[in-house]
Amino acid sequence: MAEDLFASEGATAEAVTVAQNAPSSPVPTPFLRISPERGQFLRFLNRVARGQEAGIPVYMDLRDADGNPLPTNTSVFFAVEPSGHETTMRVSEALKNISQYNQLSISQQRDSDNVDSAKIELQKPEGQPNGGEPADKLDVRDIDTLFLMMDSQAQIDHSQSEIYIDSNAVEKHGRR
Repeated sequence: MAEDLFASEGATAEAVTVAQNAPSSPVPTPFLRISPERGQFLRFLNRVARGQEAGIPVYMDLRDADGNPLPTNTSVFFAVEPSGHETTMRVSEALKNISQYNQLSISQQRDSDNVDSAKIELQKPEGQPNGGEPADKLDVRDIDTLFLMMDSQAQIDHSQSEIYIDSNAVEKHGRR
């Protein structure tokens, strides 16, 4: 079953919690948390039928408190914190800038001609065997947390920002 994951102008999907990034931090900080419901897990697929390239389509309009787009040199990536760990592991490529998000509206990002520019490619967890290599999927259990991390000079204002993960790339399953 497909799962809608979003944070839009203060509203969020059930499994999503917004967080404040820390612009002064020497390391990237979370701006979105995804925690599956109890007894469930979410499977993130690295290849969906939309577009040609591998990756999860993530549509974003990231803005600061003044309503301005976050700086182009903002970097974004997925990281997971498995149960029992105190640190996160990067599980995707790191987008070095968000120019494609600043230049295209959400509807333009979803357009079949542009969807590949809105994808973030999943990778095997850093520090693991074959870490950094492309992964087919990522399973996030109800005891794990998936983060969308950011390194930016500005702080996101979630009341003026929108983030959508393409529902075709997310499956919800029961844990056995």
